[in-house]
Amino acid sequence: MYSHEFLTNCELIVTESKLLKKDSKVTRKRAAGCYVSELPAASLPGPSVLAGRSATSTVPARPAVPHTPARTMHRSRLVAAVAVALAVYVVTAQKHPIKDALFLHNDTLGNASFDDCIWRREREPCPEPELRLHLYTEAEPYKNVVDLYSEDWLRRSSWEPAHETILLVHGYAGGDDTLPIVVLRDAYLRRGGYNVLMLDWGALAQPPCYVAAVHNLRPVARCAAEALGALRRAGLRPDRLTCVGHSLGAHLCGIMANYLTFRLNRIIGLDPARPLIRSAPALRLDAGDARAVHVLHTNAGRYGEASRLGHADFCLNGGRSQPFCEDTLNEALCSHIWSICYQAESLWSPRSAAPCGRRCSVRVPPARAAALPVPLGQPTPMTASGAYCVEEFTAPFCPSTGSPHGDARCCLDNMYAAAANSSTVNRNRPRPLVRLRARRVKQYDVPHVED
Repeated sequence: MYSHEFLTNCELIVTESKLLKKDSKVTRKRAAGCYVSELPAASLPGPSVLAGRSATSTVPARPAVPHTPARTMHRSRLVAAVAVALAVYVVTAQKHPIKDALFLHNDTLGNASFDDCIWRREREPCPEPELRLHLYTEAEPYKNVVDLYSEDWLRRSSWEPAHETILLVHGYAGGDDTLPIVVLRDAYLRRGGYNVLMLDWGALAQPPCYVAAVHNLRPVARCAAEALGALRRAGLRPDRLTCVGHSLGAHLCGIMANYLTFRLNRIIGLDPARPLIRSAPALRLDAGDARAVHVLHTNAGRYGEASRLGHADFCLNGGRSQPFCEDTLNEALCSHIWSICYQAESLWSPRSAAPCGRRCSVRVPPARAAALPVPLGQPTPMTASGAYCVEEFTAPFCPSTGSPHGDARCCLDNMYAAAANSSTVNRNRPRPLVRLRARRVKQYDVPHVED
């Protein structure tokens, strides 16, 4: 512990340099060196890492300070306060894991820096060492690492050929065992009737390396396509394969389709990411990437893309912001994350989506609608096309909001329970409209008709 006199002396030095506007080497050395010289000898760093000192230099030890009863009591109180704070943090993290992990406040992500970012060249050889594929089935609902070098591994595993295969792809700051993607994985396994493949590329998309994650989309997609090609030769049925991706994972599903030698049956994009994503079809999710491309918009224009990307685009509560996230710490990120809970809820009780105009909040009268209402999420028909709107203010897939098969990790805490349980929301501000931008048609794409 630093003594009161030591801290006072340091503060005087810094204050003196600010008031007198002294920025000389002597002033900076006194202001920065007083803390180092007063540290206990046991807590000093190695001599070679101290700035301005040689590898053989030493630091004089601070004279021993007598331990008075007041000092001992102050130290005990400080230690107790730190212990209580840590205990409260741990309990909060365990009670509300959806908020901590989804809002990127997880302990496991705190030690990374920009120096830890991994950048991959597009033509690097596959398989990618940081790319892993795991299989989960109803019979074996635990992680099984896919062996791409064995041609009969898939047949010897618990994979069921008659079931639909779901390829789950997480987004930025995700992983195989991290929230929020595990909510969707567990929902498919509890529902039954699905083979779940998890594509884990978390090491190439770790925070704070978002720019590197966007850069790595094409290298990861190419190696993932080679892995699916190997599974295809081992017996995987393309007509029963659906790629479900969240955020950057949605674009990864689309880019991967460009490298496949077969056509994906369906892609479900859960609020595809917007920042730094280029508009070229080869670099993002597009309607031509599968037989059916369905997109859920929950934070369009901020973390999510506002353009129409699929055959059917679904705007949930206006598409830009979810009402139960309005008073949370990060309304945009909460809205972006909860698209996964909408998809998980659709496995049991899908919400009905009505046709709407290009503005997500504009309802089309039933008499003028070009299509009938369709269910949202997993049971959406392959033939669905156009823009659809869903307006239900309750938090999806939460047991306390009427979802008996829901997951508690999709519930907000008591602080926001009133907004999550309300069927109508009194918003403090009007919800901005989202206008889905139509796909651009280039000049040479329009056929020329002669007179």
